[in-house]
Amino acid sequence: MRFEDTPELTQTWLARPRPAPQATTRLICFHHAGGNPSNFRPWLPDLPNSVELLAVRLAGRDARMREAPATKLDAIVGPLAQAIAPLTAAGPVLFFGHSLGSLIAFETLRELRRTGANMPKAFVVSGRRAPGTGRALTLHTLPDDQFVREVQRIYGGIPAVIMQEPELLAMTIPVLRGDLTINETYSFVEEPPLDGLPIHAIGGTDDPHVIPTELQAWKAQTTGAFEWAQFDGDHFYLGTPAGRRWVIQRVARLARIAALSRR
Repeated sequence: MRFEDTPELTQTWLARPRPAPQATTRLICFHHAGGNPSNFRPWLPDLPNSVELLAVRLAGRDARMREAPATKLDAIVGPLAQAIAPLTAAGPVLFFGHSLGSLIAFETLRELRRTGANMPKAFVVSGRRAPGTGRALTLHTLPDDQFVREVQRIYGGIPAVIMQEPELLAMTIPVLRGDLTINETYSFVEEPPLDGLPIHAIGGTDDPHVIPTELQAWKAQTTGAFEWAQFDGDHFYLGTPAGRRWVIQRVARLARIAALSRR
């Protein structure tokens, strides 16, 4: 199925930064809190032509800028799973999520299973502790000034160009607050592990928010193959050229395996 032939819902929830008509596998990427589809544009030069990258487009950003950002996970995973289902029915799909994106991807996988849809071929988790581990913060309840200070102190995730421009920062705060509301109010509900789905959990060696045992704990969420690994760097280790290439190499290997599975 060509992306331009997918339902309107699919093209609303997913951005395609570059067509890849010869692709044999689709990679659906879920960005971190406060992020947007453009976070994955730097991946394009290093991705093989056999992989078409699609980036999740949440409300409040990109072509959905006029929509209010979601504050509850349920408002995302239902329609997002419905948007993705035609793609998993058409051919091999991989999921990649970073930080909050890993959580959204995980719950979208469970929603796909609940609805009986075809499942992706693998799930790459990045910079996220396994569900049911760690503790939640309450940054989303803070006034704007304090909210920004604490986000920068704890995560350092707001780019300098946004911090230096009051108008850009004012546009970013509602989106970031919505994402952190989702993250900090999430309550994990036990369900059976994902049946046979390979999970690869990766992160930065110096990430203070995700320690090795919390990456390793993702093994409990699948009956399939599990691997974990770390690369030099902090929570945003994949923002460096070396970190990005390391991630893409792992994704490309999974894509080759996924493409073989359709033969």
